Amino acid sequence: MRALLFDEIRPPDMERLAQHLAQHLTTSGLPEVFWLELPPELLSAEQAAHADCGPHRVALVLEEDSLKLELLVRGASLHCSCTAYADAAQRQWLLEFGDRLLAELDIRT
Repeated sequence: MRALLFDEIRPPDMERLAQHLAQHLTTSGLPEVFWLELPPELLSAEQAAHADCGPHRVALVLEEDSLKLELLVRGASLHCSCTAYADAAQRQWLLEFGDRLLAELDIRT
């Protein structure tokens, strides 16, 4: 799995991060996994054409001392052709999201 990893996060910061994600993102059913929806303007042509597969999103996974932003953009079905790794614009948006999230919460890595 391709992913962006923000690691070496202190335990108190991990707790704050978990609380923030639980309040602002969709939970996956697993306590450490959250869904981040991509804005419609960032969807690839195929993802945009597959609106019935939406929302298109990526998983944010909390691990012991890290936050992982998976780069696999998923629709409702993992077996659809619109499920694909993030393109350059989507990767840049995810990196900026992660940087902004940690800055807003004053978390250092």
